Amino acid sequence: MNDLTKKLSEIAFEERGADLLLLMVERHGNVGPVLISKAEDPGNARTDVPYQLVTILTNILPFMGKAKVALVCRRCDEKALAELAKRGIVDDASIVKIGLACTKEQVQECRCSDCVPSKVDIGEPSEPCPEDSLATELAAMSTEDRAAFWKRQFQKCNKCFGCTVNCPVCFCDDCVLEERTYTPEEGIPPGQAFHLIRSFHLADKCVECGECERSCPADIPLLTLRKMVNRDMKDLFNYTSGDRERKSPLLTTLDDQPLEDDVHAC
Repeated sequence: MNDLTKKLSEIAFEERGADLLLLMVERHGNVGPVLISKAEDPGNARTDVPYQLVTILTNILPFMGKAKVALVCRRCDEKALAELAKRGIVDDASIVKIGLACTKEQVQECRCSDCVPSKVDIGEPSEPCPEDSLATELAAMSTEDRAAFWKRQFQKCNKCFGCTVNCPVCFCDDCVLEERTYTPEEGIPPGQAFHLIRSFHLADKCVECGECERSCPADIPLLTLRKMVNRDMKDLFNYTSGDRERKSPLLTTLDDQPLEDDVHAC
């Protein structure tokens, strides 16, 4: 157990009364997520490896009962939890957030303009990255040239579903992208509908964590695409994903259900 593990355990269990702690640790030369209880030694904690702990949390919460779970949260993780809470998928009262400030290198990699958690417990805040240079370049193109760029990028897709599986706000039980109506079972690359539908579905919930881009084996600049859609949402509706107070301005889900209540929120 290193000093970081001790500090995280102290914050989670002693200061904030959590029952369990979800964090990244190094064991036998490998780094991965672990869930521990008080006084348990998980090994040496690591915060330099980006990993979607929120995705893991949403998978294990149904089995946690009334346990209070602490997890290490970057700013994007905080925003993802806010989107999940608005839709009744997580209960704020059962989550303890330990704020992690991203390093300068991580901020640059994600081209992040909102990189400091509401409370910093670990690390030192870094300056935000003012812009995504590729997004700026694309925005200056004609509609035709921009469409041609994305068509070339989507041609690289091998339909691995890494962008959906690892996304913290892709939470539907039945993914429409797995239906033959939208994405034929055979054939690579999938049609452009695959990416356009996903873009629409995440338009009001993407928190720009960058997991889709990191997960993509074809190096498609998916984070840039998400940032451009988020910019449109801001311009059109003055809405930013991760806003805890405001619900989605969009009127329907992909199931054509009205967003009238939390039951139909998607």
